[in-house]
Amino acid sequence: MTRSGVIAFLVCTLLPLAGCAAIPDELPAKGVTGVEGAPRTAPVAEPERGLAPDDLIRNFIQVSGNPENDYATAKPYLTKAAQTTWQPESSVTIIQDTFGTRYDSAVPSGPAGPATGNHTSIVLSVQRVGVLDRDKSFIPEPEASEISIQLDKRADGQWRISTPPQGTFITLSKFTEIYRQVPLYFLDPQKRVLVPDPRYVAAQPTDQVPGRIIDLLLGGPSDGLQDAVTSALAPNTALRTGVVFADDGALQVNLTKPGDTSPGNVKLIVAQIVESLRTATNAKIRIQVEGAPLVTDHPDWQIGDLPAYDTITNPSSDLPGMVVVNSRVRQLDDGKPIRGPAGAGDYPVTSAAQSIDGTELALVGMATSTAAQLRVGEVNSSAALVDLAASSLTRPTWLSTSPGGSGADTGNEVWTVADGSKVIRVIKSANGDWVARTVNASALSPFGAITALRLSRDGVRAALVAGGRLVVASVVRVPGSDTVTIRAPRLLQPYGLSEVVGVDWLGADQLVVVTSAQAVPVVQVMVDGGPVGYNRYNLANLSPPMIAVTAAPGRPVIAVDADGMWTSSDIGSVWHPHAVAIGRGSTAIPFYPG
Repeated sequence: MTRSGVIAFLVCTLLPLAGCAAIPDELPAKGVTGVEGAPRTAPVAEPERGLAPDDLIRNFIQVSGNPENDYATAKPYLTKAAQTTWQPESSVTIIQDTFGTRYDSAVPSGPAGPATGNHTSIVLSVQRVGVLDRDKSFIPEPEASEISIQLDKRADGQWRISTPPQGTFITLSKFTEIYRQVPLYFLDPQKRVLVPDPRYVAAQPTDQVPGRIIDLLLGGPSDGLQDAVTSALAPNTALRTGVVFADDGALQVNLTKPGDTSPGNVKLIVAQIVESLRTATNAKIRIQVEGAPLVTDHPDWQIGDLPAYDTITNPSSDLPGMVVVNSRVRQLDDGKPIRGPAGAGDYPVTSAAQSIDGTELALVGMATSTAAQLRVGEVNSSAALVDLAASSLTRPTWLSTSPGGSGADTGNEVWTVADGSKVIRVIKSANGDWVARTVNASALSPFGAITALRLSRDGVRAALVAGGRLVVASVVRVPGSDTVTIRAPRLLQPYGLSEVVGVDWLGADQLVVVTSAQAVPVVQVMVDGGPVGYNRYNLANLSPPMIAVTAAPGRPVIAVDADGMWTSSDIGSVWHPHAVAIGRGSTAIPFYPG
Protein backbone atom coordinates (compact mmCIF):
# COMPACT_ATOMS: atom_id res chain seq x y z
CA MET A 1 0.00 0.00 0.00
CA THR A 2 1.30 3.47 -0.79
CA ARG A 3 2.04 5.97 1.98
CA SER A 4 -1.03 8.04 0.98
CA GLY A 5 -3.10 4.87 0.95
CA VAL A 6 -2.02 4.11 4.52
CA ILE A 7 -3.01 7.63 5.56
CA ALA A 8 -6.42 7.21 3.94
CA PHE A 9 -6.94 3.90 5.73
CA LEU A 10 -6.05 5.41 9.09
CA VAL A 11 -8.35 8.41 8.57
CA CYS A 12 -11.30 6.14 7.84
CA THR A 13 -10.47 3.93 10.81
CA LEU A 14 -10.36 6.85 13.23
CA LEU A 15 -13.26 8.83 11.78
CA PRO A 16 -16.08 6.41 10.89
CA LEU A 17 -18.69 9.17 10.94
CA ALA A 18 -16.96 11.66 8.70
CA GLY A 19 -18.12 10.20 5.41
CA CYS A 20 -14.86 8.36 4.46
CA ALA A 21 -16.49 5.43 2.69
CA ALA A 22 -14.73 6.06 -0.61
CA ILE A 23 -11.55 8.07 0.12
CA PRO A 24 -9.03 7.55 -2.69
CA ASP A 25 -5.24 7.47 -2.47
CA GLU A 26 -5.01 11.27 -2.99
CA LEU A 27 -6.61 13.19 -0.16
CA PRO A 28 -7.65 16.87 -0.31
CA ALA A 29 -5.38 19.37 1.32
CA LYS A 30 -6.64 19.42 4.91
CA GLY A 31 -8.97 16.93 6.54
CA VAL A 32 -11.34 17.52 9.40
CA THR A 33 -9.18 15.43 11.71
CA GLY A 34 -7.69 18.44 13.48
CA VAL A 35 -3.98 19.06 14.06
CA GLU A 36 -1.91 16.82 11.84
CA GLY A 37 -0.22 14.05 13.72
CA ALA A 38 -2.00 14.82 16.98
CA PRO A 39 -4.01 11.87 18.32
CA ARG A 40 -7.63 12.58 19.13
CA THR A 41 -8.06 9.87 21.70
CA ALA A 42 -6.95 9.77 25.30
CA PRO A 43 -6.59 6.61 27.38
CA VAL A 44 -10.04 5.36 28.38
CA ALA A 45 -10.60 5.08 32.12
CA GLU A 46 -11.60 1.75 33.58
CA PRO A 47 -14.62 1.64 35.91
CA GLU A 48 -13.89 2.33 39.55
CA ARG A 49 -12.74 -0.84 41.26
CA GLY A 50 -15.04 -2.59 43.69
CA LEU A 51 -18.33 -1.29 42.26
CA ALA A 52 -21.38 -3.34 43.16
CA PRO A 53 -23.42 -4.52 40.12
CA ASP A 54 -26.16 -1.90 40.57
CA ASP A 55 -23.62 0.93 40.88
CA LEU A 56 -21.74 -0.35 37.84
CA ILE A 57 -24.98 -0.20 35.81
CA ARG A 58 -25.72 3.34 36.98
CA ASN A 59 -22.23 4.51 36.02
CA PHE A 60 -22.50 2.70 32.68
CA ILE A 61 -25.71 4.57 31.82
CA GLN A 62 -23.99 7.88 32.57
CA VAL A 63 -21.18 7.23 30.07
CA SER A 64 -22.74 4.90 27.49
CA GLY A 65 -24.41 7.65 25.44
CA ASN A 66 -21.17 9.26 24.25
CA PRO A 67 -20.49 8.04 20.68
CA GLU A 68 -16.96 9.46 20.43
CA ASN A 69 -14.35 6.96 19.28
CA ASP A 70 -16.92 4.21 18.85
CA TYR A 71 -18.36 4.54 22.38
CA ALA A 72 -14.93 4.07 23.92
CA THR A 73 -15.91 5.32 27.39
CA ALA A 74 -18.65 2.69 27.73
CA LYS A 75 -16.89 -0.43 26.51
CA PRO A 76 -14.70 -0.98 29.61
CA TYR A 77 -17.94 -1.66 31.54
CA LEU A 78 -18.60 -4.72 29.34
CA THR A 79 -17.07 -8.16 29.32
CA LYS A 80 -14.60 -8.79 26.48
CA ALA A 81 -17.21 -10.92 24.70
CA ALA A 82 -19.93 -8.25 25.08
CA GLN A 83 -17.61 -5.57 23.70
CA THR A 84 -17.47 -7.42 20.38
CA THR A 85 -21.24 -8.04 20.10
CA TRP A 86 -22.70 -4.79 21.51
CA GLN A 87 -24.25 -2.63 18.78
CA PRO A 88 -24.66 0.82 20.34
CA GLU A 89 -25.59 2.47 17.01
CA SER A 90 -28.62 0.23 16.47
CA SER A 91 -30.74 2.69 18.47
CA VAL A 92 -30.31 5.49 21.00
CA THR A 93 -32.94 5.49 23.74
CA ILE A 94 -33.31 8.78 25.60
CA ILE A 95 -34.47 8.44 29.20
CA GLN A 96 -35.28 10.83 32.01
CA ASP A 97 -32.37 11.71 34.28
CA THR A 98 -33.87 9.87 37.24
CA PHE A 99 -33.84 6.09 36.85
CA GLY A 100 -33.76 3.09 39.17
CA THR A 101 -31.82 -0.15 39.59
CA ARG A 102 -32.63 -3.23 41.62
CA TYR A 103 -31.45 -6.80 41.83
CA ASP A 104 -33.57 -9.18 39.81
CA SER A 105 -35.56 -11.29 42.27
CA ALA A 106 -35.28 -14.25 39.91
CA VAL A 107 -31.51 -14.35 40.52
CA PRO A 108 -30.19 -15.39 43.97
CA SER A 109 -28.79 -12.39 45.79
CA GLY A 110 -28.90 -10.58 49.05
CA PRO A 111 -31.93 -8.32 49.71
CA ALA A 112 -29.94 -5.17 48.97
CA GLY A 113 -26.39 -6.25 48.37
CA PRO A 114 -24.29 -7.88 45.65
CA ALA A 115 -25.40 -11.17 44.19
CA THR A 116 -23.81 -14.37 45.34
CA GLY A 117 -21.65 -16.31 42.92
CA ASN A 118 -20.20 -15.04 39.66
CA HIS A 119 -23.41 -14.05 37.85
CA THR A 120 -26.24 -11.67 38.64
CA SER A 121 -28.98 -9.65 36.97
CA ILE A 122 -29.95 -6.02 37.52
CA VAL A 123 -33.32 -4.57 36.52
CA LEU A 124 -33.00 -1.06 35.11
CA SER A 125 -36.22 0.98 35.52
CA VAL A 126 -36.46 4.02 33.24
CA GLN A 127 -38.92 6.57 31.96
CA ARG A 128 -38.34 6.69 28.23
CA VAL A 129 -38.51 10.02 26.38
CA GLY A 130 -38.02 8.62 22.89
CA VAL A 131 -35.48 7.07 20.57
CA LEU A 132 -33.12 8.16 17.84
CA ASP A 133 -33.70 5.93 14.87
CA ARG A 134 -30.84 4.70 12.69
CA ASP A 135 -31.43 7.76 10.50
CA LYS A 136 -30.89 9.94 13.60
CA SER A 137 -34.47 11.23 13.62
CA PHE A 138 -36.25 11.53 16.96
CA ILE A 139 -39.30 9.32 17.57
CA PRO A 140 -41.33 10.13 20.71
CA GLU A 141 -41.89 7.06 22.87
CA PRO A 142 -42.75 8.35 26.34
CA GLU A 143 -43.31 5.30 28.48
CA ALA A 144 -41.98 3.50 31.51
CA SER A 145 -39.98 0.35 30.87
CA GLU A 146 -37.72 -2.13 32.60
CA ILE A 147 -34.66 -3.85 31.16
CA SER A 148 -32.89 -6.84 32.64
CA ILE A 149 -29.09 -6.62 32.40
CA GLN A 150 -26.83 -9.60 33.11
CA LEU A 151 -23.40 -9.23 34.75
CA ASP A 152 -20.46 -11.58 35.27
CA LYS A 153 -17.69 -11.38 37.86
CA ARG A 154 -14.17 -11.47 36.48
CA ALA A 155 -11.34 -13.46 37.99
CA ASP A 156 -10.11 -10.29 39.71
CA GLY A 157 -13.49 -9.83 41.45
CA GLN A 158 -14.67 -6.94 39.28
CA TRP A 159 -18.21 -7.03 37.82
CA ARG A 160 -18.73 -6.45 34.09
CA ILE A 161 -21.88 -6.39 31.93
CA SER A 162 -22.29 -9.54 29.85
CA THR A 163 -25.63 -8.69 28.17
CA PRO A 164 -25.88 -4.91 27.70
CA PRO A 165 -29.16 -3.25 26.71
CA GLN A 166 -29.98 -3.28 23.03
CA GLY A 167 -28.56 -0.09 21.51
CA THR A 168 -27.64 2.81 23.76
CA PHE A 169 -29.41 4.38 26.74
CA ILE A 170 -28.67 8.04 27.45
CA THR A 171 -30.15 10.43 30.00
CA LEU A 172 -31.89 13.53 28.71
CA SER A 173 -29.33 15.91 30.22
CA LYS A 174 -26.46 13.93 28.67
CA PHE A 175 -28.28 13.87 25.34
CA THR A 176 -28.64 17.65 25.26
CA GLU A 177 -24.95 17.94 26.18
CA ILE A 178 -23.67 15.51 23.54
CA TYR A 179 -26.10 15.89 20.63
CA ARG A 180 -27.31 18.85 18.59
CA GLN A 181 -30.29 19.15 16.31
CA VAL A 182 -29.63 19.84 12.63
CA PRO A 183 -32.31 20.32 9.97
CA LEU A 184 -31.71 18.46 6.74
CA TYR A 185 -33.53 19.75 3.69
CA PHE A 186 -35.45 17.76 1.12
CA LEU A 187 -38.04 18.83 -1.48
CA ASP A 188 -41.80 18.70 -1.63
CA PRO A 189 -43.05 16.31 -4.38
CA GLN A 190 -43.38 19.16 -6.86
CA LYS A 191 -39.82 20.36 -6.08
CA ARG A 192 -40.98 23.89 -5.33
CA VAL A 193 -39.89 24.31 -1.71
CA LEU A 194 -37.31 22.99 0.74
CA VAL A 195 -38.74 20.91 3.57
CA PRO A 196 -36.87 20.60 6.91
CA ASP A 197 -36.26 17.13 8.32
CA PRO A 198 -34.85 17.45 11.88
CA ARG A 199 -32.03 15.07 12.84
CA TYR A 200 -29.63 14.81 15.77
CA VAL A 201 -25.88 14.36 15.49
CA ALA A 202 -23.01 14.24 17.97
CA ALA A 203 -21.77 17.80 18.46
CA GLN A 204 -18.13 16.86 19.06
CA PRO A 205 -15.72 17.01 17.43
CA THR A 206 -17.25 20.05 15.76
CA ASP A 207 -15.22 19.62 12.59
CA GLN A 208 -16.88 16.26 11.98
CA VAL A 209 -20.42 17.62 12.13
CA PRO A 210 -20.54 18.69 8.43
CA GLY A 211 -19.56 15.18 7.35
CA ARG A 212 -22.24 13.65 9.52
CA ILE A 213 -24.84 15.98 8.05
CA ILE A 214 -23.91 15.12 4.46
CA ASP A 215 -23.92 11.39 5.27
CA LEU A 216 -27.46 11.70 6.59
CA LEU A 217 -28.58 13.86 3.66
CA LEU A 218 -27.32 11.28 1.17
CA GLY A 219 -29.16 8.61 3.16
CA GLY A 220 -32.47 10.21 2.22
CA PRO A 221 -35.47 11.44 4.24
CA SER A 222 -36.29 10.10 7.68
CA ASP A 223 -38.85 7.34 8.05
CA GLY A 224 -41.55 9.82 9.05
CA LEU A 225 -41.18 11.67 5.72
CA GLN A 226 -40.69 8.68 3.43
CA ASP A 227 -42.73 9.13 0.22
CA ALA A 228 -43.86 12.60 1.37
CA VAL A 229 -40.72 14.36 0.12
CA THR A 230 -38.16 13.80 -2.58
CA SER A 231 -34.52 14.67 -3.21
CA ALA A 232 -32.65 16.16 -6.16
CA LEU A 233 -29.80 13.80 -5.29
CA ALA A 234 -29.94 10.31 -6.78
CA PRO A 235 -30.47 7.43 -4.31
CA ASN A 236 -26.96 6.06 -5.00
CA THR A 237 -25.17 9.40 -4.61
CA ALA A 238 -22.16 9.01 -2.34
CA LEU A 239 -19.17 10.97 -1.10
CA ARG A 240 -16.16 10.58 -3.37
CA THR A 241 -13.90 11.84 -0.58
CA GLY A 242 -14.47 12.91 3.01
CA VAL A 243 -16.07 16.25 3.80
CA VAL A 244 -12.95 18.34 4.39
CA PHE A 245 -11.73 21.91 4.70
CA ALA A 246 -9.49 23.01 1.85
CA ASP A 247 -6.41 25.19 2.42
CA ASP A 248 -8.40 28.35 1.65
CA GLY A 249 -11.00 27.50 4.32
CA ALA A 250 -13.78 26.32 2.02
CA LEU A 251 -15.71 23.23 3.10
CA GLN A 252 -15.34 20.71 0.30
CA VAL A 253 -18.17 18.28 -0.50
CA ASN A 254 -16.98 15.95 -3.25
CA LEU A 255 -19.73 13.72 -4.63
CA THR A 256 -19.96 10.79 -6.98
CA LYS A 257 -23.01 9.56 -8.95
CA PRO A 258 -25.21 12.61 -8.22
CA GLY A 259 -27.75 11.59 -10.87
CA ASP A 260 -29.55 14.28 -12.87
CA THR A 261 -27.15 17.15 -13.55
CA SER A 262 -29.47 19.27 -15.66
CA PRO A 263 -29.27 22.98 -14.72
CA GLY A 264 -32.60 22.98 -12.91
CA ASN A 265 -31.83 19.90 -10.83
CA VAL A 266 -28.30 21.06 -10.04
CA LYS A 267 -29.74 24.21 -8.45
CA LEU A 268 -31.84 22.01 -6.17
CA ILE A 269 -28.85 19.81 -5.26
CA VAL A 270 -26.93 22.93 -4.27
CA ALA A 271 -29.87 24.23 -2.24
CA GLN A 272 -30.26 20.97 -0.31
CA ILE A 273 -26.56 20.77 0.55
CA VAL A 274 -26.03 24.43 1.43
CA GLU A 275 -29.20 24.75 3.51
CA SER A 276 -28.49 21.48 5.35
CA LEU A 277 -25.02 22.77 6.29
CA ARG A 278 -26.29 26.20 7.36
CA THR A 279 -26.13 25.44 11.10
CA ALA A 280 -22.79 23.64 10.90
CA THR A 281 -20.47 26.11 9.20
CA ASN A 282 -20.06 29.69 8.03
CA ALA A 283 -17.46 28.66 5.47
CA LYS A 284 -17.93 28.70 1.73
CA ILE A 285 -19.19 25.32 0.53
CA ARG A 286 -17.31 23.88 -2.42
CA ILE A 287 -19.58 21.36 -4.13
CA GLN A 288 -17.82 18.99 -6.51
CA VAL A 289 -18.45 15.83 -8.53
CA GLU A 290 -15.38 13.62 -8.92
CA GLY A 291 -13.19 16.57 -7.93
CA ALA A 292 -14.63 19.01 -10.51
CA PRO A 293 -17.10 21.82 -9.68
CA LEU A 294 -20.74 20.77 -9.83
CA VAL A 295 -21.44 24.16 -11.42
CA THR A 296 -18.50 25.11 -13.60
CA ASP A 297 -18.76 28.88 -13.21
CA HIS A 298 -19.86 28.77 -9.56
CA PRO A 299 -17.60 26.39 -7.56
CA ASP A 300 -18.28 27.85 -4.10
CA TRP A 301 -21.63 28.57 -2.47
CA GLN A 302 -23.02 30.45 0.52
CA ILE A 303 -26.55 30.90 1.86
CA GLY A 304 -26.86 34.30 0.21
CA ASP A 305 -26.33 32.71 -3.22
CA LEU A 306 -29.57 30.73 -3.01
CA PRO A 307 -32.98 31.95 -4.20
CA ALA A 308 -35.81 32.20 -1.65
CA TYR A 309 -37.44 28.78 -1.66
CA ASP A 310 -40.09 29.73 0.91
CA THR A 311 -41.76 32.51 -1.10
CA ILE A 312 -44.80 30.49 -2.13
CA THR A 313 -45.37 29.14 1.38
CA ASN A 314 -45.06 32.43 3.29
CA PRO A 315 -48.12 34.69 3.14
CA SER A 316 -47.44 38.11 1.63
CA SER A 317 -47.09 41.02 4.04
CA ASP A 318 -49.95 42.61 2.10
CA LEU A 319 -52.29 39.98 3.56
CA PRO A 320 -52.86 40.89 7.24
CA GLY A 321 -55.12 37.94 8.00
CA MET A 322 -58.75 37.77 9.02
CA VAL A 323 -60.96 36.87 11.95
CA VAL A 324 -64.46 35.40 12.24
CA VAL A 325 -66.52 37.37 14.76
CA ASN A 326 -70.26 36.88 15.20
CA SER A 327 -70.60 35.01 11.88
CA ARG A 328 -68.80 37.72 9.89
CA VAL A 329 -65.33 37.69 8.40
CA ARG A 330 -63.32 40.81 9.28
CA GLN A 331 -59.84 42.11 8.47
CA LEU A 332 -57.29 41.56 11.22
CA ASP A 333 -55.59 44.91 10.75
CA ASP A 334 -58.60 47.19 11.30
CA GLY A 335 -61.51 44.92 12.27
CA LYS A 336 -63.65 46.03 9.33
CA PRO A 337 -65.84 43.43 7.60
CA ILE A 338 -64.39 42.23 4.29
CA ARG A 339 -66.29 43.15 1.15
CA GLY A 340 -68.80 40.61 -0.07
CA PRO A 341 -71.25 38.10 1.45
CA ALA A 342 -68.80 36.66 4.00
CA GLY A 343 -68.29 40.09 5.55
CA ALA A 344 -71.95 41.08 5.31
CA GLY A 345 -73.11 38.13 7.40
CA ASP A 346 -74.96 36.41 4.54
CA TYR A 347 -73.51 33.04 5.54
CA PRO A 348 -73.58 31.37 8.99
CA VAL A 349 -69.78 31.38 9.36
CA THR A 350 -68.20 29.71 12.38
CA SER A 351 -64.63 29.38 11.02
CA ALA A 352 -62.81 30.24 7.83
CA ALA A 353 -59.48 30.13 5.98
CA GLN A 354 -57.83 32.25 3.32
CA SER A 355 -55.67 30.70 0.59
CA ILE A 356 -51.93 31.40 0.82
CA ASP A 357 -52.07 33.61 -2.26
CA GLY A 358 -54.94 35.57 -0.71
CA THR A 359 -57.40 35.07 -3.59
CA GLU A 360 -59.84 32.54 -2.13
CA LEU A 361 -61.82 31.92 1.01
CA ALA A 362 -63.19 28.73 2.59
CA LEU A 363 -66.09 29.14 5.01
CA VAL A 364 -67.45 26.62 7.50
CA GLY A 365 -70.82 27.17 9.16
CA MET A 366 -73.88 25.42 10.55
CA ALA A 367 -76.88 25.38 8.19
CA THR A 368 -78.90 23.77 11.02
CA SER A 369 -78.02 22.52 14.47
CA THR A 370 -77.07 19.14 12.95
CA ALA A 371 -75.85 20.05 9.48
CA ALA A 372 -72.50 21.73 8.76
CA GLN A 373 -71.65 23.25 5.42
CA LEU A 374 -68.55 24.30 3.53
CA ARG A 375 -68.42 27.09 0.99
CA VAL A 376 -65.46 28.02 -1.22
CA GLY A 377 -65.01 31.01 -3.49
CA GLU A 378 -63.11 34.18 -4.23
CA VAL A 379 -62.55 36.39 -1.20
CA ASN A 380 -64.97 39.21 -1.99
CA SER A 381 -67.46 37.21 -4.05
CA SER A 382 -70.16 34.64 -3.50
CA ALA A 383 -68.88 31.27 -2.26
CA ALA A 384 -70.17 28.05 -3.80
CA LEU A 385 -71.66 25.42 -1.52
CA VAL A 386 -69.63 22.19 -1.61
CA ASP A 387 -71.53 18.91 -1.86
CA LEU A 388 -70.38 17.54 1.48
CA ALA A 389 -72.77 16.03 4.03
CA ALA A 390 -71.51 16.34 7.63
CA SER A 391 -72.76 17.15 11.08
CA SER A 392 -69.47 18.92 11.92
CA LEU A 393 -66.50 20.32 10.02
CA THR A 394 -63.19 21.52 11.41
CA ARG A 395 -61.72 24.93 10.64
CA PRO A 396 -60.53 24.68 7.01
CA THR A 397 -56.90 24.84 5.91
CA TRP A 398 -55.44 25.68 2.51
CA LEU A 399 -52.69 24.25 0.37
CA SER A 400 -51.18 25.95 -2.66
CA THR A 401 -50.04 23.32 -5.16
CA SER A 402 -49.01 24.32 -8.67
CA PRO A 403 -50.89 27.29 -10.13
CA GLY A 404 -50.81 27.18 -13.91
CA GLY A 405 -49.72 23.54 -13.98
CA SER A 406 -51.55 20.51 -15.25
CA GLY A 407 -52.98 17.38 -13.69
CA ALA A 408 -55.22 16.61 -10.72
CA ASP A 409 -53.20 18.56 -8.15
CA THR A 410 -53.00 22.09 -9.56
CA GLY A 411 -54.02 25.39 -8.02
CA ASN A 412 -55.34 25.78 -4.49
CA GLU A 413 -57.13 23.13 -2.47
CA VAL A 414 -58.80 23.21 0.93
CA TRP A 415 -58.87 20.52 3.64
CA THR A 416 -61.23 19.89 6.54
CA VAL A 417 -62.33 16.99 8.76
CA ALA A 418 -65.94 15.83 8.66
CA ASP A 419 -67.60 14.31 11.72
CA GLY A 420 -64.32 13.96 13.60
CA SER A 421 -62.89 11.19 11.42
CA LYS A 422 -63.18 11.75 7.65
CA VAL A 423 -60.35 13.87 6.27
CA ILE A 424 -61.59 15.71 3.18
CA ARG A 425 -59.74 17.73 0.56
CA VAL A 426 -61.73 19.94 -1.79
CA ILE A 427 -60.30 20.67 -5.23
CA LYS A 428 -61.50 22.68 -8.20
CA SER A 429 -62.68 20.51 -11.09
CA ALA A 430 -62.12 21.24 -14.78
CA ASN A 431 -65.51 23.01 -14.98
CA GLY A 432 -64.74 25.23 -12.00
CA ASP A 433 -66.79 23.39 -9.36
CA TRP A 434 -65.30 22.62 -5.95
CA VAL A 435 -65.40 18.84 -5.43
CA ALA A 436 -64.78 16.90 -2.20
CA ARG A 437 -62.33 14.00 -2.20
CA THR A 438 -61.69 11.64 0.72
CA VAL A 439 -58.13 11.36 2.03
CA ASN A 440 -56.96 7.94 3.21
CA ALA A 441 -56.63 8.69 6.92
CA SER A 442 -57.03 5.21 8.37
CA ALA A 443 -53.73 5.61 10.25
CA LEU A 444 -55.37 8.27 12.43
CA SER A 445 -58.18 6.06 13.74
CA PRO A 446 -56.38 5.01 16.97
CA PHE A 447 -56.03 8.61 18.13
CA GLY A 448 -59.67 9.53 18.65
CA ALA A 449 -61.97 12.23 17.29
CA ILE A 450 -60.19 14.89 15.22
CA THR A 451 -61.16 18.41 16.26
CA ALA A 452 -58.52 20.38 14.31
CA LEU A 453 -56.32 19.87 11.26
CA ARG A 454 -53.74 22.28 9.88
CA LEU A 455 -51.69 21.55 6.77
CA SER A 456 -48.12 22.78 6.78
CA ARG A 457 -47.77 25.48 4.15
CA ASP A 458 -45.43 23.26 2.14
CA GLY A 459 -48.16 20.61 2.07
CA VAL A 460 -45.91 17.83 3.35
CA ARG A 461 -47.22 17.48 6.91
CA ALA A 462 -50.47 17.75 8.81
CA ALA A 463 -50.80 18.80 12.45
CA LEU A 464 -53.94 17.56 14.15
CA VAL A 465 -55.75 17.66 17.44
CA ALA A 466 -57.13 14.16 18.00
CA GLY A 467 -58.62 12.99 21.26
CA GLY A 468 -57.39 16.21 22.86
CA ARG A 469 -53.77 15.44 21.98
CA LEU A 470 -51.29 16.73 19.41
CA VAL A 471 -50.54 14.52 16.41
CA VAL A 472 -48.24 15.20 13.44
CA ALA A 473 -48.27 13.07 10.30
CA SER A 474 -46.92 13.20 6.75
CA VAL A 475 -49.03 13.74 3.62
CA VAL A 476 -48.22 11.32 0.81
CA ARG A 477 -49.37 11.91 -2.76
CA VAL A 478 -49.12 9.27 -5.46
CA PRO A 479 -47.67 10.90 -8.61
CA GLY A 480 -50.17 11.07 -11.46
CA SER A 481 -52.97 9.94 -9.19
CA ASP A 482 -55.75 11.49 -7.12
CA THR A 483 -54.74 9.35 -4.14
CA VAL A 484 -53.61 11.18 -0.99
CA THR A 485 -52.73 9.37 2.25
CA ILE A 486 -51.99 10.42 5.82
CA ARG A 487 -48.94 8.43 6.89
CA ALA A 488 -46.76 7.86 9.95
CA PRO A 489 -48.79 9.78 12.56
CA ARG A 490 -46.93 10.45 15.80
CA LEU A 491 -48.24 11.61 19.13
CA LEU A 492 -46.23 14.57 20.43
CA GLN A 493 -45.84 15.39 24.13
CA PRO A 494 -48.83 13.26 25.25
CA TYR A 495 -48.26 13.82 28.98
CA GLY A 496 -47.49 17.51 28.91
CA LEU A 497 -50.12 18.38 26.29
CA SER A 498 -53.25 16.40 27.04
CA GLU A 499 -55.93 19.10 26.71
CA VAL A 500 -55.10 20.52 23.29
CA VAL A 501 -57.78 22.67 21.64
CA GLY A 502 -55.91 24.27 18.73
CA VAL A 503 -52.71 24.20 16.68
CA ASP A 504 -51.09 26.14 13.85
CA TRP A 505 -47.79 26.29 11.95
CA LEU A 506 -45.37 28.95 13.12
CA GLY A 507 -42.82 27.73 10.59
CA ALA A 508 -42.10 24.68 8.48
CA ASP A 509 -40.80 22.79 11.54
CA GLN A 510 -42.47 24.61 14.45
CA LEU A 511 -45.98 24.50 15.86
CA VAL A 512 -47.89 26.74 18.24
CA VAL A 513 -50.38 24.87 20.41
CA VAL A 514 -53.13 26.12 22.71
CA THR A 515 -54.73 24.03 25.45
CA SER A 516 -57.49 24.28 28.02
CA ALA A 517 -54.97 23.68 30.81
CA GLN A 518 -54.22 26.53 33.20
CA ALA A 519 -50.50 25.75 33.47
CA VAL A 520 -49.68 25.46 29.76
CA PRO A 521 -52.15 27.61 27.79
CA VAL A 522 -49.82 28.35 24.84
CA VAL A 523 -46.68 26.41 23.90
CA GLN A 524 -44.26 26.03 21.02
CA VAL A 525 -43.39 22.52 19.84
CA MET A 526 -40.88 21.21 17.30
CA VAL A 527 -42.43 19.18 14.51
CA ASP A 528 -40.79 15.97 15.78
CA GLY A 529 -41.84 16.55 19.39
CA GLY A 530 -38.24 17.23 20.39
CA PRO A 531 -36.49 15.33 23.21
CA VAL A 532 -36.48 18.43 25.44
CA GLY A 533 -40.25 18.90 25.10
CA TYR A 534 -42.04 22.17 24.48
CA ASN A 535 -41.43 25.85 25.24
CA ARG A 536 -44.09 27.73 27.18
CA TYR A 537 -45.19 31.18 26.17
CA ASN A 538 -45.42 33.82 28.88
CA LEU A 539 -48.62 33.54 30.90
CA ALA A 540 -48.92 37.27 31.54
CA ASN A 541 -52.36 38.73 30.63
CA LEU A 542 -53.84 35.42 29.45
CA SER A 543 -57.03 34.01 30.98
CA PRO A 544 -57.14 30.27 30.22
CA PRO A 545 -58.76 28.15 28.93
CA MET A 546 -57.72 29.11 25.44
CA ILE A 547 -60.12 29.01 22.51
CA ALA A 548 -58.14 29.45 19.29
CA VAL A 549 -54.72 30.27 17.82
CA THR A 550 -53.20 31.30 14.52
CA ALA A 551 -49.57 31.61 13.45
CA ALA A 552 -47.45 32.10 10.35
CA PRO A 553 -43.75 32.68 9.56
CA GLY A 554 -42.64 36.16 10.58
CA ARG A 555 -46.01 37.03 12.12
CA PRO A 556 -47.00 37.51 15.75
CA VAL A 557 -48.90 34.63 17.28
CA ILE A 558 -52.56 35.47 17.91
CA ALA A 559 -54.44 33.60 20.63
CA VAL A 560 -58.01 33.90 21.88
CA ASP A 561 -59.15 33.35 25.45
CA ALA A 562 -62.31 34.21 27.39
CA ASP A 563 -61.23 37.86 27.72
CA GLY A 564 -60.36 38.60 24.12
CA MET A 565 -57.69 38.32 21.43
CA TRP A 566 -53.99 38.63 22.26
CA THR A 567 -50.71 38.83 20.38
CA SER A 568 -47.15 37.80 21.20
CA SER A 569 -43.97 38.06 19.15
CA ASP A 570 -41.89 35.51 21.04
CA ILE A 571 -41.85 33.03 23.90
CA GLY A 572 -40.85 35.46 26.66
CA SER A 573 -43.03 38.41 25.64
CA VAL A 574 -46.04 39.58 27.59
CA TRP A 575 -49.28 39.10 25.65
CA HIS A 576 -50.75 42.35 24.38
CA PRO A 577 -54.40 43.02 23.48
CA HIS A 578 -54.99 42.77 19.76
CA ALA A 579 -55.99 45.98 17.99
CA VAL A 580 -59.30 44.37 17.00
CA ALA A 581 -61.52 44.27 20.08
CA ILE A 582 -63.79 41.23 20.02
CA GLY A 583 -65.32 41.56 23.48
CA ARG A 584 -65.28 39.30 26.51
CA GLY A 585 -66.75 35.85 25.94
CA SER A 586 -66.39 36.03 22.16
CA THR A 587 -65.61 32.86 20.22
CA ALA A 588 -63.58 34.71 17.60
CA ILE A 589 -61.46 32.58 15.27
CA PRO A 590 -58.47 34.47 13.80
CA PHE A 591 -56.54 33.12 10.82
CA TYR A 592 -53.54 33.98 8.69
CA PRO A 593 -53.49 32.80 5.05
CA GLY A 594 -52.85 29.09 4.75
